[in-house]
Amino acid sequence: MNRITRRRACKTLATLTAFPFVSGRSAGQGASGLPPVRTITRGPRHHWFGYYDKLEFDPMNRFVLANEVELEHRTPTADDTIRVGMVDTSDGDRWIELGKSRAWGWQQGCMLQWRPGSASEVVWNDREGDRHV
Repeated sequence: MNRITRRRACKTLATLTAFPFVSGRSAGQGASGLPPVRTITRGPRHHWFGYYDKLEFDPMNRFVLANEVELEHRTPTADDTIRVGMVDTSDGDRWIELGKSRAWGWQQGCMLQWRPGSASEVVWNDREGDRHV
């Protein structure tokens, strides 16, 4: 008798669930239905954007905001600084530094965002000494 164990059932379910991602297809959708994707930043530094409810793209979809940091694989300390900038997708994905922040975390970054209703103003959190500004 070939008995199915819990471990084997979980392994089989995990394999079946991951198949659409590995194959590049979603249920009922071919590869041609996927939007185009490309990398717009390069190493050696690490880039990311957070948080999900913040505006990452300018109104014309030319500039993309991002955080840039040299460290990775550890919790940031109070002395760690990130670079705040944007990528110009119409100029060879050029990095444009806007400033720095000492008030940030991996999940939310420094709450970098386009000011709602503005095509040119960007805001983010920072810290001076022990004060958040």
